[in-house]
Amino acid sequence: MPELLRYSQFLQDVSEIALLDSVYIAPMRDATDLAVLQTAERGAADIVCTRDADFFTAEVVAFCARKGIEICDERTLASRL
Repeated sequence: MPELLRYSQFLQDVSEIALLDSVYIAPMRDATDLAVLQTAERGAADIVCTRDADFFTAEVVAFCARKGIEICDERTLASRL
């Protein structure tokens, strides 16, 4: 089995469905980002890795920090791995 297929299967095996609340409130400028943020919160994510500038506003960073979620870009994440 090719490595990428094995990894994809692994992700399926360890994934869980995060049920989202349609009335979720967060200080996001772009409403389409609410699903990403809520999924991270419901899934108990430690980090959201993104290039989306809306996640790096002071309000969103503080909101996420209160929930134990750090916002970072791919370079920051890569430097930690």
